[in-house]
Amino acid sequence: MNNKKAQKVSAHSMSKMELRDLLIKALLPPPTQGRGGNQFPDVAVTSHTGEAYRFYSDLIRDKVVLVQFMSIDSQKQFPSLEHFSQIAQRLGDKLGKEVSLYSITTDPEKDTEERLAAYAEEHRIPAGWHLLRSSEDDAKAISGRFGRHLSKHHHHEGINMRMVHYGNGRVGLWGAFATDADPDMAVTRLGWLQNGSPAGSEVKRAGPVNLSQQKDKNSNRDV
Repeated sequence: MNNKKAQKVSAHSMSKMELRDLLIKALLPPPTQGRGGNQFPDVAVTSHTGEAYRFYSDLIRDKVVLVQFMSIDSQKQFPSLEHFSQIAQRLGDKLGKEVSLYSITTDPEKDTEERLAAYAEEHRIPAGWHLLRSSEDDAKAISGRFGRHLSKHHHHEGINMRMVHYGNGRVGLWGAFATDADPDMAVTRLGWLQNGSPAGSEVKRAGPVNLSQQKDKNSNRDV
């Protein structure tokens, strides 16, 4: 008799625990990448250079990055790679050392490694900027992970090709702005995420730029 009663109590306790876990998942925000939660898909991707990578382990973890989704055929209507190239030019020597750029094709069937390599050569894509391809499903999984930090009015079905994602994979800090936003603003944002210089005797203002002195022309379009 006592055993049956104990089993009922145990089953009732388990159901409470399960309910608690469901409530926690529903009400609390997910843990950040920096705290070990919701890691990016560590799927296989291939660069236009012919090198193979794991997306999170090799390209995101411990790096400051800028990521966009594109296809070569879509450049005629929406030249997102042209906008990206303006950011790459402004980064200069920092590109590939302090900041990495990734353009992920949404049409891997047409955008083969050879086609991406030809495009990179024709448009002189600099080192530190990778044109990447994966399976279509993996591209959707990567896009879905980035979509978690977008505000509600930027969410839509499928892959968002009109937003650029930027962040620091070491600490799990992420943001986004419109693909055709001011490239100087983009570089400024990346500067907020990069490693700082050692402290010196000179007192400097911490944090983002003083918006009273430098207006962000795209402030109503970013998240």
